[in-house]
Amino acid sequence: MKFTRQEEMVNIEVMSGEDLWYLSLLLKDGDVLISEVLRRVERKEDVLRNKKTERERIRVSIRIESIEFVELSSRLHILGQITGGPEDYVGEHQSINVEPGSSMLILPQDMDKFIRNLEESSNLTNSTVLVLSTDDQNITLYGINESKNDLIWRIQTGSGKMYDGKENSFRFEFLDKMEKYKQSEIYVIGPSIFRDSTSKLLAQSGFKSINSQVGSSEEDGIRELLQEGTVNLRRSAESKLVSDFLRGVGSGISSYGKTDVEKALDMRAVSTLLISDKFFRGTSSASFMEKCYQGGCKLFVVHSSWETGKIIDSYGGAVAILRYRMDFSPARK
Repeated sequence: MKFTRQEEMVNIEVMSGEDLWYLSLLLKDGDVLISEVLRRVERKEDVLRNKKTERERIRVSIRIESIEFVELSSRLHILGQITGGPEDYVGEHQSINVEPGSSMLILPQDMDKFIRNLEESSNLTNSTVLVLSTDDQNITLYGINESKNDLIWRIQTGSGKMYDGKENSFRFEFLDKMEKYKQSEIYVIGPSIFRDSTSKLLAQSGFKSINSQVGSSEEDGIRELLQEGTVNLRRSAESKLVSDFLRGVGSGISSYGKTDVEKALDMRAVSTLLISDKFFRGTSSASFMEKCYQGGCKLFVVHSSWETGKIIDSYGGAVAILRYRMDFSPARK
């Protein structure tokens, strides 16, 4: 997502579906959106002749009343009342669909808070990271981004034949498929005997391979790679933080449950606050976030449809990684 401040307005350029998800969290009822829309125009001659009315493009300001992120079609559906534009339309309601590639002007009610939250979104990247999974049956190339793992291609090698020198055809096919990615960084995952051989073959052939030390392959390996936090994706940072939180559960270095997390925030003991988008939209989130900012802790909002978000929701929607151990009793609520 790209944005620039223009006096009392913010110009936002939407780059991806994840930008839309993030905007669905940041935009609030009462904020003003300025956009061009198509409105149906009734002309006297159309009414007299009982013909279909025409549509014309007009520029309007709407005061937002509802926001819906439609994940399946990757769009943001915004509804509001027209407050500015041609006089005939002021007071009427207008819906606007925002999609990747769209630009929008926003007049937020709280500019400083809106800009602060937008700056956090700069951690989102639209890049795709290449991950090569290799084991005794397959060698698979994935392109992973902020929202999903895309399988690009797969070669069935069977019994590790590509690695024992007995069958060169797999190597030729593999290097041929890899040729177009020669200028890209490629993370290699899988059992060490296959991963090390593949990394060596890539290096000898002039590729920029990174031997990740991840011993699992396929989806399990990608999950492990993301949890290391070394991949240049916000999703990877989230995975590592959730993994760190889970390791701290039971040892007093992690906190969960509304009461305990709020207690830790009040004591400024929180290093990182993790909340799901479901919690973010609730009534408690504003207080939690303000205490987090006042206490100098980091804040991450995680997507409830991602694995990381489902984990956070299962712990109540808000969890904390602490700066030091705390004793929480009685039992969490």
